[in-house]
Amino acid sequence: MKQSYLASGILALAIATGAPSAFAESEPGVPVRFEMQETDNGLLRLDTRTGIVSLCSNKGDKLVCQPSIDGIKVYEDEITRLEAENDNMRQELRRISEALATLTEDASIAAIKPETGLDLSLAKPQEEGWFGKEEEQKLNEALEFTENAMRRFFSVVEEMKDDFQKDEQSGSAN
Repeated sequence: MKQSYLASGILALAIATGAPSAFAESEPGVPVRFEMQETDNGLLRLDTRTGIVSLCSNKGDKLVCQPSIDGIKVYEDEITRLEAENDNMRQELRRISEALATLTEDASIAAIKPETGLDLSLAKPQEEGWFGKEEEQKLNEALEFTENAMRRFFSVVEEMKDDFQKDEQSGSAN
């Protein structure tokens, strides 16, 4: 905790005194995520989104940043919040899945054996049979068209069969 207050104090002092930034400013209109200030101990990095202050130092050829104790607490709090949110979402998903399974089962039962008094028909009254007058007429027209098409098809097949037999007979006569 002492280190985080020290890091925060050094950063505040560096910003207040106008110490030069370790990096150039970003393009106009683009928010800066991190602000860095040079100190005697290395660089202080401020995450402008979270407010976490980290002390950065060179380790070999890499810049390594160690977050303050407060920064670690912020991450731990966020992890705890996300875990709770994840648990809530899993419970909600389980509840929705169970409700969907129940609805699917109810719909299957209703489709197989409708309850008495349960009207599954359309709003318009229908005559005796499966279809109304218009549907029955459309079905008859479709069947008539199919019947005619099949008759033509078999007629063409018979003609081709006759032509083939005639060709065989004339070929064997030569």
